[in-house]
Amino acid sequence: LTAISVERGVGVLWPFWCRCHRPRLLSAVMCCLLWALASVLAGLVYFVCDLGHSQHCWRVLGTLCFLNFCFFTPLMVLSNVIVFIKLRRSSWQHHPARLYTVIFLAVFFFLLFGIPLSVQIFLNFFVYVNFVFEICLLLASVNSSINPVIYVLVGSYGKSRFRGSVKVALQRVFEER
Repeated sequence: LTAISVERGVGVLWPFWCRCHRPRLLSAVMCCLLWALASVLAGLVYFVCDLGHSQHCWRVLGTLCFLNFCFFTPLMVLSNVIVFIKLRRSSWQHHPARLYTVIFLAVFFFLLFGIPLSVQIFLNFFVYVNFVFEICLLLASVNSSINPVIYVLVGSYGKSRFRGSVKVALQRVFEER
């Protein structure tokens, strides 16, 4: 979400640079690097926390929470605020509204459902409340599964009733006009 948000922010702030000078494979390379980073971090959590090296588990989880809460989330929120402000002030009225709606909803639900787990892990350094931690895990699970629902609902929005397939709804969301 952070990479998508930053890319959209750069695209809105400097549209001519993005069309003329942005490397063609930049998105693909960034996605590969971010997936590799996520895999390394998930492997680190598994190795340190699940395989019995618990004395360092909180340090690893704290570092991940710090990265998520103090770097990725503010960058994502800032990029989306910039996109929102720039598009609201723009005289050019044709914007890919569905795509921006999907990005906004994905970020909104991430902040609503995904951030509480990071906050709870951070608070676990001071006090552990099992019930709250379980709720935060449930919210994180909802966050992980809500994006396809967002895509289908936004892709089918504006129709009297949903008659198409999920594939058609997804195509409507991501089509460029």
